[in-house]
Amino acid sequence: MPPPPLLETLILGAGPAGLAAALLCARGRISALVFDSQSYRNAGITHMHSVPSRDHIDPREFRAISRDQITSRYDSVWFEDTTIVGIVPVKVGERGKWDGFEVKDEQGRTWVGRKVVLATGARDVFPSIEGYAENWPSHIYQCLACDGFEQRGTPIGILEFDSPMAAHYVSMAYKFDERVTVFGNGEISAREEVQGALRKARAMGARVDERRIRRLVNNGPSHTDGVTIEFEEGESVTLGFLVNRPPTVLRAKELVEQLGLETKEDPMSGEVVVVKDVMNATSVKGVFAAGDTMAMFKQVTVAMAEGLKAAAGAAMALEGEDVEEALKAYEQEQS
Repeated sequence: MPPPPLLETLILGAGPAGLAAALLCARGRISALVFDSQSYRNAGITHMHSVPSRDHIDPREFRAISRDQITSRYDSVWFEDTTIVGIVPVKVGERGKWDGFEVKDEQGRTWVGRKVVLATGARDVFPSIEGYAENWPSHIYQCLACDGFEQRGTPIGILEFDSPMAAHYVSMAYKFDERVTVFGNGEISAREEVQGALRKARAMGARVDERRIRRLVNNGPSHTDGVTIEFEEGESVTLGFLVNRPPTVLRAKELVEQLGLETKEDPMSGEVVVVKDVMNATSVKGVFAAGDTMAMFKQVTVAMAEGLKAAAGAAMALEGEDVEEALKAYEQEQS
Protein backbone atom coordinates (compact mmCIF):
# COMPACT_ATOMS: atom_id res chain seq x y z
CA MET A 1 0.00 0.00 0.00
CA PRO A 2 1.49 3.38 -0.96
CA PRO A 3 1.71 6.22 1.56
CA PRO A 4 -1.20 8.69 1.74
CA PRO A 5 -0.93 12.01 -0.12
CA LEU A 6 -0.67 13.84 3.22
CA LEU A 7 1.68 12.33 5.81
CA GLU A 8 1.46 13.14 9.48
CA THR A 9 5.24 13.12 9.85
CA LEU A 10 8.12 13.45 7.41
CA ILE A 11 11.34 11.95 8.81
CA LEU A 12 14.47 13.22 7.07
CA GLY A 13 17.27 10.77 7.71
CA ALA A 14 17.47 7.01 8.30
CA GLY A 15 20.37 6.65 10.68
CA PRO A 16 19.86 5.64 14.33
CA ALA A 17 17.84 8.79 15.14
CA GLY A 18 15.56 8.55 12.10
CA LEU A 19 15.00 4.83 12.61
CA ALA A 20 14.07 5.33 16.27
CA ALA A 21 11.67 8.10 15.26
CA ALA A 22 10.15 5.85 12.60
CA LEU A 23 9.64 3.01 15.08
CA LEU A 24 7.80 5.26 17.51
CA CYS A 25 5.57 6.49 14.68
CA ALA A 26 4.93 2.87 13.67
CA ARG A 27 4.00 1.87 17.21
CA GLY A 28 1.67 4.86 17.51
CA ARG A 29 0.09 4.27 14.08
CA ILE A 30 1.23 7.70 12.93
CA SER A 31 1.67 7.91 9.17
CA ALA A 32 5.29 8.70 8.41
CA LEU A 33 7.59 8.67 5.42
CA VAL A 34 11.31 8.20 6.08
CA PHE A 35 13.78 9.62 3.56
CA ASP A 36 17.03 7.67 3.41
CA SER A 37 19.85 9.46 1.57
CA GLN A 38 22.08 6.37 1.89
CA SER A 39 24.84 8.68 3.19
CA TYR A 40 25.95 8.01 6.74
CA ARG A 41 28.55 9.53 9.01
CA ASN A 42 29.82 6.07 9.99
CA ALA A 43 30.29 4.92 6.39
CA GLY A 44 33.32 2.63 6.25
CA ILE A 45 32.98 1.52 9.85
CA THR A 46 32.44 -2.24 10.12
CA HIS A 47 31.54 -2.43 13.82
CA MET A 48 29.49 -0.18 16.07
CA HIS A 49 29.86 -0.27 19.83
CA SER A 50 28.24 0.72 23.14
CA VAL A 51 24.78 -0.28 21.86
CA PRO A 52 23.22 -2.89 24.17
CA SER A 53 22.30 -6.10 22.28
CA ARG A 54 24.00 -4.74 19.13
CA ASP A 55 27.59 -4.34 20.34
CA HIS A 56 30.22 -5.00 17.64
CA ILE A 57 27.59 -5.30 14.91
CA ASP A 58 28.08 -3.89 11.40
CA PRO A 59 26.13 -0.60 11.12
CA ARG A 60 24.74 -1.78 7.78
CA GLU A 61 23.26 -4.83 9.48
CA PHE A 62 21.84 -2.65 12.25
CA ARG A 63 20.09 -0.41 9.72
CA ALA A 64 18.81 -3.37 7.69
CA ILE A 65 17.37 -5.12 10.77
CA SER A 66 15.77 -1.92 12.04
CA ARG A 67 14.19 -1.10 8.71
CA ASP A 68 12.95 -4.65 8.16
CA GLN A 69 11.32 -4.76 11.59
CA ILE A 70 9.45 -1.54 10.84
CA THR A 71 8.29 -2.38 7.32
CA SER A 72 7.39 -6.03 7.95
CA ARG A 73 5.41 -5.54 11.16
CA TYR A 74 3.77 -2.14 10.85
CA ASP A 75 1.55 -0.49 8.24
CA SER A 76 1.87 3.27 8.81
CA VAL A 77 5.54 3.92 7.99
CA TRP A 78 7.17 3.93 4.55
CA PHE A 79 10.74 4.45 3.32
CA GLU A 80 11.97 6.34 0.29
CA ASP A 81 15.63 6.04 -0.76
CA THR A 82 16.35 9.57 -1.90
CA THR A 83 17.96 12.81 -0.77
CA ILE A 84 15.76 15.74 0.17
CA VAL A 85 17.16 19.01 -1.18
CA GLY A 86 14.32 21.46 -0.53
CA ILE A 87 11.76 22.17 2.18
CA VAL A 88 9.17 24.94 2.52
CA PRO A 89 6.26 25.62 4.90
CA VAL A 90 2.82 25.13 3.27
CA LYS A 91 -0.79 24.92 4.32
CA VAL A 92 -2.02 21.33 4.25
CA GLY A 93 -5.23 19.42 4.85
CA GLU A 94 -8.81 20.26 3.96
CA ARG A 95 -9.02 23.99 3.15
CA GLY A 96 -5.43 24.35 4.40
CA LYS A 97 -6.45 23.97 8.02
CA TRP A 98 -2.98 22.96 9.22
CA ASP A 99 0.50 24.37 8.94
CA GLY A 100 2.71 21.80 7.26
CA PHE A 101 5.71 21.31 5.02
CA GLU A 102 6.51 20.32 1.47
CA VAL A 103 9.80 18.56 0.75
CA LYS A 104 11.45 18.07 -2.63
CA ASP A 105 14.05 15.48 -3.57
CA GLU A 106 16.94 15.67 -6.04
CA GLN A 107 14.68 14.31 -8.80
CA GLY A 108 12.09 17.04 -8.29
CA ARG A 109 9.50 14.81 -6.60
CA THR A 110 7.54 16.34 -3.73
CA TRP A 111 5.75 15.12 -0.59
CA VAL A 112 3.76 16.99 2.04
CA GLY A 113 3.41 16.39 5.77
CA ARG A 114 2.16 18.07 8.88
CA LYS A 115 5.33 17.69 10.97
CA VAL A 116 9.03 17.21 10.26
CA VAL A 117 11.65 15.25 12.19
CA LEU A 118 15.05 16.47 11.01
CA ALA A 119 17.53 13.65 11.57
CA THR A 120 19.96 14.33 8.73
CA GLY A 121 23.02 14.18 11.00
CA ALA A 122 26.48 15.66 10.71
CA ARG A 123 29.56 15.25 8.53
CA ASP A 124 33.19 15.16 9.65
CA VAL A 125 35.57 17.72 8.16
CA PHE A 126 39.01 16.13 7.81
CA PRO A 127 42.21 18.12 8.37
CA SER A 128 44.37 18.84 5.35
CA ILE A 129 46.92 16.09 6.04
CA GLU A 130 47.82 13.86 3.12
CA GLY A 131 46.65 10.30 3.75
CA TYR A 132 44.17 11.23 6.50
CA ALA A 133 41.11 10.14 4.52
CA GLU A 134 42.80 6.88 3.51
CA ASN A 135 43.33 6.00 7.18
CA TRP A 136 39.82 6.98 8.33
CA PRO A 137 38.26 5.01 9.91
CA SER A 138 40.63 2.02 9.76
CA HIS A 139 43.46 3.67 11.72
CA ILE A 140 42.03 6.97 12.97
CA TYR A 141 39.40 6.99 15.72
CA GLN A 142 37.59 9.88 17.33
CA CYS A 143 36.31 7.91 20.34
CA LEU A 144 38.50 5.53 22.33
CA ALA A 145 35.54 4.19 24.29
CA CYS A 146 33.89 3.32 20.97
CA ASP A 147 36.88 1.77 19.17
CA GLY A 148 39.93 1.53 21.41
CA PHE A 149 39.24 -1.89 22.90
CA GLU A 150 39.73 -3.79 19.64
CA GLN A 151 42.99 -1.91 18.94
CA ARG A 152 44.58 -2.37 22.38
CA GLY A 153 48.16 -3.48 22.75
CA THR A 154 49.69 -1.25 20.05
CA PRO A 155 51.32 2.22 20.25
CA ILE A 156 48.82 5.08 20.19
CA GLY A 157 49.15 8.59 18.79
CA ILE A 158 47.05 11.62 19.77
CA LEU A 159 46.93 13.72 16.61
CA GLU A 160 46.88 17.55 16.61
CA PHE A 161 46.82 18.64 20.24
CA ASP A 162 44.78 21.81 19.83
CA SER A 163 42.06 21.45 22.46
CA PRO A 164 42.03 21.04 26.26
CA MET A 165 40.08 17.82 25.62
CA ALA A 166 43.23 16.26 24.17
CA ALA A 167 44.46 15.54 27.72
CA HIS A 168 41.33 13.46 28.19
CA TYR A 169 42.27 11.40 25.12
CA VAL A 170 45.73 10.83 26.58
CA SER A 171 44.25 9.65 29.87
CA MET A 172 41.90 7.25 28.08
CA ALA A 173 44.65 5.98 25.78
CA TYR A 174 46.59 4.58 28.74
CA LYS A 175 43.74 2.12 29.30
CA PHE A 176 44.74 0.47 26.01
CA ASP A 177 48.52 0.82 25.86
CA GLU A 178 51.29 2.59 27.78
CA ARG A 179 53.02 3.81 24.60
CA VAL A 180 51.21 7.13 24.03
CA THR A 181 52.59 10.03 22.00
CA VAL A 182 51.11 13.45 21.29
CA PHE A 183 51.75 14.55 17.69
CA GLY A 184 51.32 18.32 17.49
CA ASN A 185 51.94 18.67 13.73
CA GLY A 186 53.77 21.94 14.37
CA GLU A 187 50.61 23.65 15.58
CA ILE A 188 50.20 23.15 19.33
CA SER A 189 48.26 26.18 20.52
CA ALA A 190 49.92 28.64 22.91
CA ARG A 191 46.59 29.23 24.65
CA GLU A 192 46.86 28.78 28.39
CA GLU A 193 44.18 26.09 28.57
CA VAL A 194 45.84 24.02 25.83
CA GLN A 195 49.29 24.36 27.41
CA GLY A 196 47.76 23.33 30.73
CA ALA A 197 46.34 20.22 29.09
CA LEU A 198 49.72 19.51 27.54
CA ARG A 199 51.34 19.63 30.99
CA LYS A 200 48.76 17.10 32.17
CA ALA A 201 49.57 14.86 29.20
CA ARG A 202 53.27 14.97 30.03
CA ALA A 203 52.52 14.32 33.69
CA MET A 204 50.66 11.17 32.69
CA GLY A 205 53.75 10.01 30.81
CA ALA A 206 52.91 10.90 27.22
CA ARG A 207 55.73 11.77 24.85
CA VAL A 208 55.32 14.93 22.76
CA ASP A 209 56.43 15.15 19.13
CA GLU A 210 55.85 18.60 17.63
CA ARG A 211 57.26 17.90 14.16
CA ARG A 212 55.17 18.87 11.16
CA ILE A 213 53.55 15.89 9.44
CA ARG A 214 54.11 15.32 5.72
CA ARG A 215 51.69 12.42 5.25
CA LEU A 216 50.01 9.39 6.83
CA VAL A 217 50.53 5.94 5.30
CA ASN A 218 47.98 3.12 5.69
CA ASN A 219 50.00 -0.08 6.15
CA GLY A 220 47.05 -2.49 5.96
CA PRO A 221 43.58 -3.16 7.32
CA SER A 222 44.49 -4.16 10.89
CA HIS A 223 45.89 -2.21 13.84
CA THR A 224 48.73 -4.72 13.81
CA ASP A 225 49.60 -3.33 10.36
CA GLY A 226 49.06 0.17 11.65
CA VAL A 227 49.65 3.65 10.31
CA THR A 228 52.98 5.29 9.60
CA ILE A 229 53.52 9.02 10.13
CA GLU A 230 56.05 10.57 7.78
CA PHE A 231 57.37 13.95 8.90
CA GLU A 232 58.89 16.85 7.00
CA GLU A 233 62.07 16.16 8.94
CA GLY A 234 63.43 13.12 10.74
CA GLU A 235 62.51 9.46 10.99
CA SER A 236 58.99 8.11 10.48
CA VAL A 237 56.93 6.59 13.28
CA THR A 238 54.58 3.58 13.01
CA LEU A 239 51.60 3.23 15.39
CA GLY A 240 48.66 0.94 15.85
CA PHE A 241 46.23 3.85 15.47
CA LEU A 242 45.71 7.57 15.89
CA VAL A 243 43.11 9.42 17.94
CA ASN A 244 41.67 12.56 16.37
CA ARG A 245 38.29 14.21 16.56
CA PRO A 246 37.72 16.36 13.48
CA PRO A 247 35.10 19.12 13.58
CA THR A 248 31.67 18.43 12.13
CA VAL A 249 29.22 20.40 10.03
CA LEU A 250 25.50 19.86 9.58
CA ARG A 251 24.97 17.39 6.74
CA ALA A 252 21.79 19.11 5.52
CA LYS A 253 22.85 22.68 6.17
CA GLU A 254 20.84 23.92 3.19
CA LEU A 255 17.60 22.54 4.69
CA VAL A 256 18.37 24.16 8.05
CA GLU A 257 18.87 27.48 6.27
CA GLN A 258 15.72 27.09 4.15
CA LEU A 259 13.69 26.53 7.32
CA GLY A 260 15.46 29.35 9.18
CA LEU A 261 16.23 27.13 12.16
CA GLU A 262 18.20 28.57 15.05
CA THR A 263 21.63 26.97 15.41
CA LYS A 264 24.61 27.35 17.69
CA GLU A 265 28.30 26.54 17.47
CA ASP A 266 29.69 24.09 19.99
CA PRO A 267 33.50 24.10 20.35
CA MET A 268 33.65 20.29 20.52
CA SER A 269 30.90 19.14 18.18
CA GLY A 270 30.51 21.94 15.64
CA GLU A 271 27.24 23.55 14.60
CA VAL A 272 24.03 22.02 15.94
CA VAL A 273 20.35 22.89 15.65
CA VAL A 274 18.99 24.42 18.85
CA VAL A 275 16.10 22.56 20.52
CA LYS A 276 13.74 24.35 22.88
CA ASP A 277 12.40 21.58 25.11
CA VAL A 278 12.69 17.95 26.13
CA MET A 279 10.71 16.90 23.05
CA ASN A 280 13.31 18.46 20.73
CA ALA A 281 11.09 21.20 19.28
CA THR A 282 13.16 23.66 17.24
CA SER A 283 12.73 27.39 16.72
CA VAL A 284 10.29 26.65 13.85
CA LYS A 285 6.88 25.32 14.86
CA GLY A 286 6.28 21.80 13.58
CA VAL A 287 9.97 20.94 13.12
CA PHE A 288 11.71 18.62 15.58
CA ALA A 289 15.42 17.80 15.50
CA ALA A 290 17.11 14.54 16.44
CA GLY A 291 20.47 12.79 16.65
CA ASP A 292 23.72 14.38 15.46
CA THR A 293 21.70 17.24 13.97
CA MET A 294 21.13 18.61 17.48
CA ALA A 295 23.17 16.52 19.93
CA MET A 296 26.61 17.64 21.11
CA PHE A 297 27.38 14.10 22.24
CA LYS A 298 27.37 12.23 18.94
CA GLN A 299 26.89 8.54 19.67
CA VAL A 300 24.46 5.88 18.40
CA THR A 301 22.53 5.26 21.61
CA VAL A 302 22.22 9.01 22.24
CA ALA A 303 20.97 9.55 18.67
CA MET A 304 18.37 6.81 19.11
CA ALA A 305 17.05 8.41 22.30
CA GLU A 306 16.89 11.84 20.67
CA GLY A 307 15.04 10.35 17.68
CA LEU A 308 12.41 8.86 19.96
CA LYS A 309 12.00 12.18 21.77
CA ALA A 310 11.61 14.12 18.53
CA ALA A 311 8.99 11.71 17.18
CA ALA A 312 7.13 11.86 20.49
CA GLY A 313 7.16 15.64 20.27
CA ALA A 314 5.73 15.52 16.76
CA ALA A 315 3.08 13.01 17.88
CA MET A 316 1.99 15.19 20.78
CA ALA A 317 1.75 18.22 18.51
CA LEU A 318 -0.38 16.23 16.03
CA GLU A 319 -2.62 15.01 18.82
CA GLY A 320 -3.11 18.54 20.13
CA GLU A 321 -4.16 19.77 16.70
CA ASP A 322 -6.51 16.84 16.11
CA VAL A 323 -8.19 17.28 19.50
CA GLU A 324 -8.58 21.00 18.85
CA GLU A 325 -10.25 20.26 15.48
CA ALA A 326 -12.58 17.71 17.07
CA LEU A 327 -13.51 20.13 19.84
CA LYS A 328 -14.21 22.89 17.34
CA ALA A 329 -16.49 20.61 15.31
CA TYR A 330 -18.24 19.38 18.46
CA GLU A 331 -18.93 22.90 19.72
CA GLN A 332 -20.33 23.88 16.32
CA GLU A 333 -22.70 20.93 16.43
CA GLN A 334 -23.82 21.86 19.94
CA SER A 335 -24.48 25.51 19.15
